[in-house]
Amino acid sequence: SKLEREFFELQDQLAENRDQPATTADGQPLQLLANINSWVDTKAAVAMGACGVGLYRTEFLYLTHADVPDEEEQLDDYRRIIEQSPNHRVTIRTLDIGGDKTVPYLGHAHQEANPFLGWRSIRLSFEHPDLFTTQIRAVLRAAADVKGQGREVRLMFPMITTLEEMRRVRTMVRRTKQQLQQEGQPIGEVPIGMMLEVPAAAVSLDCIMDIVDFVSIGSNDLIQYLMAADRDNPKVNHLCQPLSPPVLRVLHSVIRTCNQAQKPVTLCGEMAGQPRAFVLLLGMGLRQFSMSPAFVPRMKKLASEVSIPAAEEMLQRVLEFKTTAEVKRFMTRNLRKIAPDFELLDSV
Repeated sequence: SKLEREFFELQDQLAENRDQPATTADGQPLQLLANINSWVDTKAAVAMGACGVGLYRTEFLYLTHADVPDEEEQLDDYRRIIEQSPNHRVTIRTLDIGGDKTVPYLGHAHQEANPFLGWRSIRLSFEHPDLFTTQIRAVLRAAADVKGQGREVRLMFPMITTLEEMRRVRTMVRRTKQQLQQEGQPIGEVPIGMMLEVPAAAVSLDCIMDIVDFVSIGSNDLIQYLMAADRDNPKVNHLCQPLSPPVLRVLHSVIRTCNQAQKPVTLCGEMAGQPRAFVLLLGMGLRQFSMSPAFVPRMKKLASEVSIPAAEEMLQRVLEFKTTAEVKRFMTRNLRKIAPDFELLDSV
């Protein structure tokens, strides 16, 4: 079709911008990072011009093993990922299984009535402290070689709900570091962050802020928990709208809290690659976005056509709307004016 042909032509043009830094129309630098599942995806991250990996989902390493991968196997995997990632910059998320991803060797109860609200993610890691510590050890060791400008390995914990959980994580990391130092193992300086995807954590983020080095917003889960609607259930997934006023209010508050505390904040859900949402997030003060590598060139192009004041102005208007449909209409109308390729950027 004509649209497809135009889109592929645009993709070719966009691929050429991969070595350009991402900046807004008024010269504000942005960081467009990639979400990856394995070292194979690092090639796409480099090819598409991402400036780093904003989310490495380590569960795929576990899902492809018949048993728990041991420390050396994990160490090799993390080293390889760090080595091949753009700028040797990677945020590694600890094991996030349960819900829709289960691993038989962890004795996963398939009969949980509410797997998404159940024994998953960090909750499961706390119940398997040996497995959890092994992963932390492997990340700290893998980060030992990473030094230099712009290079960084960060460790992120999924589905943090309360301050107590974050304290518990901190304690485990501290003990693991001491243990490695006693063994004479070199370890890296690794910032510790949380994945914000539970509304309780969003509401009380100011209380948790002191003990995290950074925050990554997992918007896919945050939206489904906020709307009490399973995004994989066709009967209710119409409620999971990133542009719905309650979602935008919560995101606005989270981003403001992080910026006021001067802690880095990234959004790494599907929203990061959606033009209307991307511009509103810019208006909220977000400067780091992590997305599927394929979306990086498109968002880089869109960013270059939007100034921060324009994004802030659109956000102010949007925050007055009461329905998702109004937000969508308004953003579509405005983006058509400023981004000539908006329809194409939005088409896939």
